[in-house]
Amino acid sequence: MKKFIDKEVVTNINMNIKKGELIMKKKVSNGHPILFSIMLGIILTLLVTIASAISSILKFNSVETIIAQSGAFLVMAIIITVYMISNGRALSMFGFHRFEVSKTKEALYYIPLFVIALVIPSVGGINMKLSLIKVMCIIIFTFLVGYTEEVIFRGIIKEKLKLRGDAFYIIFSSIFFGVLHMANGLNGDIFGAILQALNAFLVGLILSELITVINNIIPLIAFHFMYDALAYITKDNAGNVNLGYLGSGILTVLLLSYAVYLFSILKKKNSKVTHRLQQ
Repeated sequence: MKKFIDKEVVTNINMNIKKGELIMKKKVSNGHPILFSIMLGIILTLLVTIASAISSILKFNSVETIIAQSGAFLVMAIIITVYMISNGRALSMFGFHRFEVSKTKEALYYIPLFVIALVIPSVGGINMKLSLIKVMCIIIFTFLVGYTEEVIFRGIIKEKLKLRGDAFYIIFSSIFFGVLHMANGLNGDIFGAILQALNAFLVGLILSELITVINNIIPLIAFHFMYDALAYITKDNAGNVNLGYLGSGILTVLLLSYAVYLFSILKKKNSKVTHRLQQ
């Protein structure tokens, strides 16, 4: 009896050790997803802050400042691209799939994005005084911004937080996206920074919902690029506060409306999954 008990105890100990090893391996492989996500955002913010500081110290003009900030985003773009393709990872893990316009149902999701991107330039008007060099710099810069931020917030962070569920990912990434844009906008205008953070939160919310619904990051990169590029070539109407409020108000209503609609789509999707599991 004693020998039997001893063997049983030893067996249980060995099983617990193996379980512990599996748990440790899982923790090591998964890392700390939230800390990793925050680290990516902080690195990006630091790179942009350094570029802005250099531009200020060396008294760069607007074009030179855009080039300096493009360099910061290029460095981050290289870092995250290397991360995605290393260790045998597939780009599909991060939402890179072939974009098929033939899928009518998915294509319909992009129409509101197009409308949202046109709000600010439609209200403020296009700045026709921009030089060709500056326009080219804006195009390159905003493409790098769109690619980098979407890969981080809608690609890598989504993949990292997949075990925590869609709801956690959407809330976390949207808030984090808004907070980082508020930090980037702190230039003495607190109210303007808050508006920028709110706008960024809402944009981040609909894009996080969209990547969860369609699981394709390419259209989101295209929207982000177009949204930022059109905002940069819009007239500077700093003297007309009412015009700025009008544009922000329209944008907020559209973003909130679309966010609520996408929430209902996700709710139906989750209900169907739950119903299938219960059958």
